[in-house]
Amino acid sequence: MTEQNDSGDPPAGTDDSGLGGSLPIGAQDDLERAFVVDDDMRAVEVLVMDPDTFQEVVGVLRKFDLDYVVTDRTDGDGTAVIRFPLPAQTVEHVQDRFEAMGIDDSLYTIIVDPEVIISDRFDGATEPYHEVKGLGYQGISRTELQGKTADLLPDLSIYVLLTVISSLVATAGVLLNSVGVLIGSMVIAPLIGPIVATAVGTVVNDDRLFAKSLKYQAVGTGAGLASATVFATMVRFSSLVSPGFEISALLRLSSHTAPNLLLLVVALGAGFAGALSLSTGGTIDLVGVMIAAAIMPPIGIAGVAVAWWATGIIVGSLAVVSMNLFAVTLAAVISLWYLGYHPESLEELRRARRVMLTRVLLLASAIAVSATILAHVSGAELPVLAVVG
Repeated sequence: MTEQNDSGDPPAGTDDSGLGGSLPIGAQDDLERAFVVDDDMRAVEVLVMDPDTFQEVVGVLRKFDLDYVVTDRTDGDGTAVIRFPLPAQTVEHVQDRFEAMGIDDSLYTIIVDPEVIISDRFDGATEPYHEVKGLGYQGISRTELQGKTADLLPDLSIYVLLTVISSLVATAGVLLNSVGVLIGSMVIAPLIGPIVATAVGTVVNDDRLFAKSLKYQAVGTGAGLASATVFATMVRFSSLVSPGFEISALLRLSSHTAPNLLLLVVALGAGFAGALSLSTGGTIDLVGVMIAAAIMPPIGIAGVAVAWWATGIIVGSLAVVSMNLFAVTLAAVISLWYLGYHPESLEELRRARRVMLTRVLLLASAIAVSATILAHVSGAELPVLAVVG
């Protein structure tokens, strides 16, 4: 309500329009900031298909004192759309309630990530979601996690094309001895999608997603290695390099054994960061560059090594690619499982745990084999992320 003076007019410095146009400079911005919700929020829409389901859904929302709105029912057939805001980490809990009540097959749930929510309904003791418990940290729901992961998997032909382009750029970076060009190859590489999809498919026990991600990784890695080899071979037998070009001047020698731990740290760090960013709704693009940094330059060097038939470097580079792929995936699986993205029902949990432990053991064994190969390659040179200039 606007304060008025004796004449009935608003006092100086106020605005009876309610738009805040006469507020002191900076005060309007402070007012707007006071109502911006800082929590990671989701706008949830539930399409219910019958009156009984409608009553059940509304009952859950009322039990937890959640704000909601209902659209007009269409054609009088009992269908309706219920919309309500929720903190991201509590969506999982509400979905579990719907499933436990046996109504999840009578409704459609749409989860939207809004740009911003402005309200004073989320402040202090009036917080309407204080009883709703989620995953125990600021994480998104399992269904949203699976949806975001699926979005990271483009059409297979697009994925292969981007991987080939990235491999060609990485190979050119190796031949030019240019770290900047190698960084460019990392930026355009779409490697993060299949890797995190493998981890998510393992943890949530989604065999279809897991199989699809393995197909992407196998086809993409093969296409990348093949294109890097063909391009480097074309360069070798063309006029782009002088007859006296010495490849050993580019591929600087260093021991395979010394950098193993450092390479694993890079790959494991990329996997942990990828899982955390994906599960909290954070920015995933920069993490994708970090993952590509552990994989794309060794692919480029492997192609150059094949073209010049440097056998030690061929074996070493392929071992680096394999070890980093396995390590990133292993770290992502462990992270997502620890964060709680495993099935909750006892039967599904047991199966998922058995599958997860089996795959973790296989990944750890593959990492050990790759590291052993690196340690025993004699007289070879190890490309650590980029060519040493």
